[in-house]
Amino acid sequence: MAFRSGEKGTLSRRQLIKGAAAAGAATLAGGITVSGQRGGGPPSGVPPGPPLPGTPPGQTRQASKLVLVNGTIVDGRGALGTSMTIENGRISSVNHPAALGPDAHVIDLGGRTVVPGLYDSHVHYTRAGVNPGYEARRIERAFSISELQEEIAKRARSVPAGAFITCIGGWNHTQFAEARRPTKAELNDAAPSHAVYISGTGGGTGGITNSLGQAFFVSRGVGVNDATGVVSSTDAALAALQAVQTSADKLRGTMDINAHAASLGLTTVMNNGNFSDLEYPLELWRQQNLIVRMRPLFPAGSPAEVEARILNNFSHGGRPLGDPMFTVPGFGERVGGNDTMSAQFEPTARVVAQYRWMLYQHSISLAENDFHIAAFQRIAQDYPIDGLRWAIIHVQRIDPGRLQALKALGAGAIPQSWPYIGTAGGPPFRDIVDSGVIAGGGTDATNVAVLDPWCALFYMITGRNLAGVLINSGQEISRIEALRLYTEGSAYVGFDEHQLGSFDEGKYADLAVLSEDYLTVPDHRLRKIESVLTLVGGNVVHAQAPFANLLPSPSVFTV
Repeated sequence: MAFRSGEKGTLSRRQLIKGAAAAGAATLAGGITVSGQRGGGPPSGVPPGPPLPGTPPGQTRQASKLVLVNGTIVDGRGALGTSMTIENGRISSVNHPAALGPDAHVIDLGGRTVVPGLYDSHVHYTRAGVNPGYEARRIERAFSISELQEEIAKRARSVPAGAFITCIGGWNHTQFAEARRPTKAELNDAAPSHAVYISGTGGGTGGITNSLGQAFFVSRGVGVNDATGVVSSTDAALAALQAVQTSADKLRGTMDINAHAASLGLTTVMNNGNFSDLEYPLELWRQQNLIVRMRPLFPAGSPAEVEARILNNFSHGGRPLGDPMFTVPGFGERVGGNDTMSAQFEPTARVVAQYRWMLYQHSISLAENDFHIAAFQRIAQDYPIDGLRWAIIHVQRIDPGRLQALKALGAGAIPQSWPYIGTAGGPPFRDIVDSGVIAGGGTDATNVAVLDPWCALFYMITGRNLAGVLINSGQEISRIEALRLYTEGSAYVGFDEHQLGSFDEGKYADLAVLSEDYLTVPDHRLRKIESVLTLVGGNVVHAQAPFANLLPSPSVFTV
């Protein structure tokens, strides 16, 4: 698959603005402001770097050179070597160790595999960050009731007594070997000192709570089956939890979801919609505590709304504000309103093209595909879109002919892994890769899909759903192809190809050191892979044994 470089002039319009303070501030929807006014720190926009082992608490003396040795360095081209040198947050060499010097810090990888930081090219990420309670998102990779209980019990150890442990969407009970819901008693056993509420997506799972959770819901008029713990309405249960949620809770939840993502090696997300939720990652960005790169896309219902957003909301003089940690690449996932085939789509998209911004459009059925491709073709006659990274997303039914029509425009087809949570079908990953069209990896998480990138990669590689059933036969792709979509492909879609996505010299050192060898681990173990060491711009944002001593001290990140 070719990731098109685009015309040079177009790309320059997408270059991140250095020194956003000098450019002023831009107001997002709901009065949210992107401003360059941040505390002092690295001009690259990444969080303060890791202290060297033995650095006193509260200090962040960072090695200017990190040397990773004795590993397997893998990106979308395959295995590249055994070592990597990182200088000032960027990759300076792969498999050609440089002279160490007095400021170098060597990390022995112990034979572990290293991949580029994963990049979800379509996700409702900030919405997950403000889910109420203390989420136990690793329920997504629990495949028995006992594993579910283990994940809840583990989460309980870091949650104040009496507080809610939750997991809102992104899983369902068919993933468990028992193929049933957990019982109220089993949730009680997992977290006897905490209220628990977990709600599934699909599968007829609904929402289940334990005894402490039942007392809360009943006091607020939400019915709960006394025997099973199943709530009468997931909407009512969610509303009851949100009613007692504070802004501080949402900020903490956003930090938690970032820590969870970092623990899986997910380092960049292209967030769709959810305006008000951006308040919280923006606050972390200002504090220099944003540890996952944010690329928000915004919807626009009309041509006037496009112009208002470009000129007033998230840019300065039509150029994006921000830095490598937070910047807005364009519009999506719905342009022209919620009706995907609205008469407003084409005139609204035309203004996006006129200003030369990126566009993503929700397009599942073949009828939707045809409607959007035809509009792309007409718009391109006046405003060529090659180089703008326009794409239709979801593409559940798209065929080779339609893929070639998109490729001829320089546009893309961006599949997501959300059918992994269902029982049939999915995007034609094989056809998309073979076509050479612009594409990236992503989930559409969390209301309708798992956030976990390793579950998504498992589905892309095996065609199997969360219950292990083959549902997308004939559209499987190789491990390297799937990794390339989730790294280099997504980076290209987000105008990050010169900075992220592969282990080329000069790119940011965003990477994950894996718990198991991605290239050789049995298929069923793919969903258990995690990161034992995650770097963003050469800075440690997650570490566990044997690398736990590399975490910033004191750490503000918790899982």
